[in-house]
Amino acid sequence: MRILMIGPDAEAKGGIASVIRNFKTYFQSEEQEIQYLTTWKEGSLLTRLKATLHSIFRIRKTIRRDNIDIVHVHMAQQGSFYRKSLLILQAKKECRVVLHMHASSFDVFYNNSNPLMKKYIRHILSKPDKVVVLSEEWADFYNKLTTVPVTVVENAVPMPLENTYNSTAKNIIMFGRVGERKGSYDVLAIAKNMQAMFPDVHIYLYGDGETDKVANIIASQKLDNVILGGWITADDKASILQNAVLHILPSYHEGLPMAILETMAYGIPNLSTEVGGIPQAIQNGINGMLIDAGDTAQLETEIALFLNKKEMREQYSKAAFTTIQKRFSIDSYQQKWEMIYTNMMK
Repeated sequence: MRILMIGPDAEAKGGIASVIRNFKTYFQSEEQEIQYLTTWKEGSLLTRLKATLHSIFRIRKTIRRDNIDIVHVHMAQQGSFYRKSLLILQAKKECRVVLHMHASSFDVFYNNSNPLMKKYIRHILSKPDKVVVLSEEWADFYNKLTTVPVTVVENAVPMPLENTYNSTAKNIIMFGRVGERKGSYDVLAIAKNMQAMFPDVHIYLYGDGETDKVANIIASQKLDNVILGGWITADDKASILQNAVLHILPSYHEGLPMAILETMAYGIPNLSTEVGGIPQAIQNGINGMLIDAGDTAQLETEIALFLNKKEMREQYSKAAFTTIQKRFSIDSYQQKWEMIYTNMMK
C-alpha cells in the first residue's frame, strides 16, 4: 500500500512539522510505504509560494505515477486550511483521503467565518474518507460539521531510554510561538512576583512570533528573570531539556501540543490549561498541573507551590515519564495508523 503524506517540510517550525518528522524517522511497515509532498517551506514569500504551487500542480500526477492508494493530509486553520482544501479536492478525484486535523483553534476560525465560508469549510470536511483528530473534545466539534467518520489518534513522541529529570534545576521553559494564544503575556504578568519569590529561577521563552513586543515588555518592566531564547533546533533542545525543572504552556486554544508530550517524555512536569486535548496527557495533581486559561493568580500559585516542593517535582516527573511511555509512544502510534490505512482500503 502506498501513502502520500501532505504537509509542511519536516524541518519547518511547528507541531505539524514535528509529527511529519517523526513519521519520516520512525514509521516502518512491510505493508505500507509513505512518501511525502511538501506544501510549505520556511523562507521568503516566494519560497513558500513555490512550495504551495508545486504541490497543487503535482499532486494528481504524483498519485497516478506512483500508484498512490491513500493521501494523508495534515491540516490546521486559516492558511493551512485554504492550501490543503485545494489539494483535497484534487486528491479525492484519484484515491482515498484521510484528513489529519491539528488545528489549535479551528472552532474560532469556523465561528468567525462568514456564512459562505462556513459552507465551504463544511464542504471540504465532507470530502475525505476519514477525519483524524487529536482529542475527544475535537471529535465532538468536527462531528457537528461533517458526517465523515471521525477518529481520535493522539500525538506521540519518541522516548529517551531513561528519565534524567533534574529536580534541582532552576530553569522554567516554554516552547511554542510567542504570543497571546500560548499565554505568553500571562507568564510576563507573573514574572515580577516570581522574580521576588525565586530570584535564582529563570523563565525561558523559546519560539518565534511576537518576540519584539515581548522583548519591549521585558525591558520596560525590568523582568530580568525572563529570557527570549528564539526558535531552537532539535539538536539544541536536548541540552535545554536537561536543565529544565518545569515546562509551562498556559494556552487559550490547543490541539494536543507536541511540546507538552516531548517534555513529559524527558520526565519534565508540565503546567498547562484545560483546553483541547491537553487533559488527555496532563492529569492535574498526578503528573502535572492544569489551570483555567487566563487565570494568572492560579498560574503564579501553582508554580510557586511546585518550586517549593521537591517531593512533588519528583513525583510528577516519574508519573509524566510513565504517561508517555504507556500512552503516547511512537510504537503504539504507528500501530494505530497502520490500522487506519488498512481499514480505509477494505
